[in-house]
Amino acid sequence: MTLLVLSACSSAPPPEPTRPPQPTEVPEEGQMITVITPDNKNVDTESVPKYQIQTRLTDFRLLNSSAGLAWGVTRNELRMYMTLDNGKTWVNISPATNVQFLNNPVYGKEIFFTDPGHGWIIRSSFGSTETVVLRTTDGGHSWQISAFPDSNNLSAIYFSSPSHGWLMTKWDASATKESKALYATKDGGATWSLVMQNEQYNPNLPSTSIPHAGVTTGMIFNDERHGFVTLQTGALPKIFMTRDGGATWVSGSEFLVNDSFVGCDRVVTGVPEFFGENASGGWMPVGCQKEKEGSMIYNGYFTANGGENWKFSGFGRPAMSGMNRHIAPDFLNSKVGWSLEGDLIYKTVDQGLTWTALPASSVLQSKLLEYPEVVKLQFISSDVGWLLIAKEEDRKSILLQTTNGGVSWRVM
Repeated sequence: MTLLVLSACSSAPPPEPTRPPQPTEVPEEGQMITVITPDNKNVDTESVPKYQIQTRLTDFRLLNSSAGLAWGVTRNELRMYMTLDNGKTWVNISPATNVQFLNNPVYGKEIFFTDPGHGWIIRSSFGSTETVVLRTTDGGHSWQISAFPDSNNLSAIYFSSPSHGWLMTKWDASATKESKALYATKDGGATWSLVMQNEQYNPNLPSTSIPHAGVTTGMIFNDERHGFVTLQTGALPKIFMTRDGGATWVSGSEFLVNDSFVGCDRVVTGVPEFFGENASGGWMPVGCQKEKEGSMIYNGYFTANGGENWKFSGFGRPAMSGMNRHIAPDFLNSKVGWSLEGDLIYKTVDQGLTWTALPASSVLQSKLLEYPEVVKLQFISSDVGWLLIAKEEDRKSILLQTTNGGVSWRVM
């Protein structure tokens, strides 16, 4: 089978190829997808050559109701694909193969796209190689490369526009605390400047930095000035807010103990999300984790004023156990959301007050028997959603899609 590899355009010499020892493992497998060349601006026509490839996908991101990304790493090479026609055809938008990746990049941590045209990939440092930022302005047809002035581990990335973005790094990390540094760019990732770091943080003195205590779980910016960072602490999560582009931070509204948290060994949150560009409404999942039972019960925090305040909303769902207990529901707006429980999709239209089981999908049920591990669920509209499932021990994955709100599913 033929694999089309795109070369990266570079504004600076790319790092020297450093190929780590190649693992001797069973081959990675995924589904067959139809890859077209990037001619005609990625639009499929009868004259455009098509290629069948097979790859194991480890993450994805829907960008709009017809466009999305999916990717994985094979032999330390990032293989990324974009579709503009709901998965009918895909374009290989992988960067140059000499930019090696030790681990599978995760969306919101090493990968971010504001739209199908503008995207960023962060390759972490390892060995003698440095952390670099790959950026595209033409949908991955070409990639430019720039240096990043910090070799510490990445914890979050976010762009509020094609020009304004932020990158958070961490070091001296433990399960409950970490040193943090925040970098910002105003030129689309070509250059980065340090806007905050908490290395000199003193808990006995007033501070405008995000504190050491707490592990970063998410970061989001509404615009060039207003942003939020969520932290996982020992018991309850915390949120910090900035109104000056990340230079100074203040503690946001407290997540208060309520009846839904009784008996929780730990309360965990997911990444905060806002419902659309410049939206004042948003949400974040909150889970009650019970260690002895190996279970998780999800509820949500919702905001209607741009994150100034967050209101708890109980979902009334049963405890989730097993390997997929960490898959939170996904909300399209402040009312409509979906939850995958077992092999059934449940839907709410009233912010989780009530949930309705959708008709069983034979495709979904049969594929979950073969690929029992749920990697990610995302809906981009009331109709379109993607689901990535895997069988890790066999290094297999498969991507499913619904175009009728979760009622039926198909292999992409």
